[in-house]
Parts: sequence; structure tokens; C-alpha cells
Amino acid sequence: MPHIIIATDSWKGSLTSLQAGEAMAASIRQLHPAIRITTLPISDGGEGFTHAMTHALGGRLVPITAHDPLLRPIATHYGLLTDGTAIIDVASIIGLTLLRPEERNPMTASSRGVGEAMAQIIGHGTRRLIIGLGGSATNDCGRGMLEALADTPGLDRCHITIATDVDSPLCGPTGATQMYALQKGATPKMLPILERRTLEYGQYLEQLAGRTIIDQSGAGAAGGIGAALMSLPHCERMSGIDLLLRLSHFDHLLHDATLVVTGEGHIDRQTLQGKAPYRIALQANNHHVPCIAICGQADPDLIAAPSPWQAVIPVAPPHADPTTMMQPDIARRNIEFAIKKVQLF
Repeated sequence: MPHIIIATDSWKGSLTSLQAGEAMAASIRQLHPAIRITTLPISDGGEGFTHAMTHALGGRLVPITAHDPLLRPIATHYGLLTDGTAIIDVASIIGLTLLRPEERNPMTASSRGVGEAMAQIIGHGTRRLIIGLGGSATNDCGRGMLEALADTPGLDRCHITIATDVDSPLCGPTGATQMYALQKGATPKMLPILERRTLEYGQYLEQLAGRTIIDQSGAGAAGGIGAALMSLPHCERMSGIDLLLRLSHFDHLLHDATLVVTGEGHIDRQTLQGKAPYRIALQANNHHVPCIAICGQADPDLIAAPSPWQAVIPVAPPHADPTTMMQPDIARRNIEFAIKKVQLF
């Protein structure tokens, strides 16, 4: 019997990883009712990371409260695994998608809520945390987070794993400010101010920790939260998608797989820099399992270009209004239509 693995990232602002995967699975079952399907929610550390990791590893979600980037109270959650490890992602607490476009301003957005969540988790007795970095609305270098964590008992004994596929250092052309601040609502005039502020706080973190941090790969993740976490005593950085695939035994699932279906909201050149759908395709190829990508949109030059996917299939009609296509019901319907047109076997 054919075995299809569905491992799609979230469709940002539209469908979670689990929702997109379930829509694909339901559409495939309509065509092939007896087929075996394994649905694996995935995330590279950004939006949906907590849900994906907790679902894949058989944990449970624990509700907590914190503050969003504008310091408004927000109901959120963390994942708790059977071994006591806690999982959070910054996107569900201080994420860019939590703000309306007119609210986005990295000059004022605060990472405080992440520190509040960590303090609550540590207060519950947890000493191992996995923190997904990606999709934040902030550029405060984790200052708000560290202020909220100040004097938290047990913090110095916590082992923290940073899960991110962003390789940016803290400062410079590929750093937190110059690479990402504009998409968080910064104006060009804000960039030199933000860069200077980030450099100064990064230097403070290096003095505090007694080691180099600013130039470390991943220090610029989540508006510099990576750098702030690296200043803590027991912190390591791992690729978010590699961590998820290893802990969910993805290699073992591939042993009898016929096809892997992956995807995300928009496949573009950034996807080829190591984002989740790209890494999944490479791993599938290593096991000689074909992999296709189903996405909301794709850059036209990627559809026919050589890639690790056997096919890249955008579900949104050409020139369609992106806002309309991102409505969850429309996205699900477009997934169904696209799969009916694809020859899976």
C-alpha cells in the first residue's frame, strides 16, 4: 500500500502547519480512500513551532498568560513533554502576525512577554527549555525578555536550546536590523537608530557573559533574542527543522514512504536558503523518496527550475488577491482543487 508523508510548514497568516497538513490529507483521501497517510506538522522555529513539536512528540499544551509586543495581556501556551522539557515559540507571544499592519513598530515592540512565559515555566519546575525563534515583531535584542527574567530562581540552572534556521549575526548587513526590521514596520530612517541600539546592547551582553556573542550565527534571530539567550549560562543553538525531524524520527518514517508532500505559504528564494520545506525535500531525496511542494504561491522562476522537489504546485490562481487567498476556507478549497489536478502516483 502506498504511504504518503505530509510534512508542511504553516501557511503564515492563513493555516497552521496542522491545518494545512490535514487539508492535504483529506483531499488525498477523497481520491484514494485506502491510502496510508502520515501527517507530521513541522516548523523551523517560527510560527507553529510549539504545536508542531508538542504534537510530534506526544506532549500536551499548558495555558499561560503573558504580554504581546505592545504589552497587552495575551492568552498563550507552552508545550510540556513527558520528560519535563518545555517548548515555546516567540511567534505565539510576540509574533508579527499578532499585530495589525499599522501597529508594527520595532522601535517600541517589546520581547518582555517571552521572559514572562519563561519565568512561569521555570517557576513550574522545568529546567529544560526549547525555544523556537522566528516571526517576532521585535528588534529589542531580547532586552525586554531579560528584564522580565531578572531574579528568576533557577534560571542559572536551566538548559536552553535555541531552535532557529536563521543564521544571521546580531549586527551588520545580514543582522537583525538590516535584514528584518523593514518587514516589521521600520522605516529607513529608523534603521541606523535600531542598528546602533542593537550593537550597544550586544556589547553589554558580551560583557555580561564574558564571551563573543554579536558575531555568532543565529544571534540576530527574532530581533536579537538569539543574542540575549546566548548570554545565559547553559544555551545551545540547533536548526529548528533538524531538531524536529530528529526528535520525530523522520528518517524512520521515510523507510517505507512512497511520496513526501511538503510546502508553506510562499515558496521563494528564501526557501532555498534552508527553510523547512527545502530541508525536508533534501532528506527525502537522501532516501530516494520523491517529494513535491504544495504552496499558496511560488516565485514563477522556481516552478520550472531545478530543485529538490519533483514539482512545486502553487494553489492560488495567478494574479489573485493575496488577502483573499489567505482566508483559511479559501486556502483549504484551493488545496483540494490543486490536489485533484496532481497525478500523485
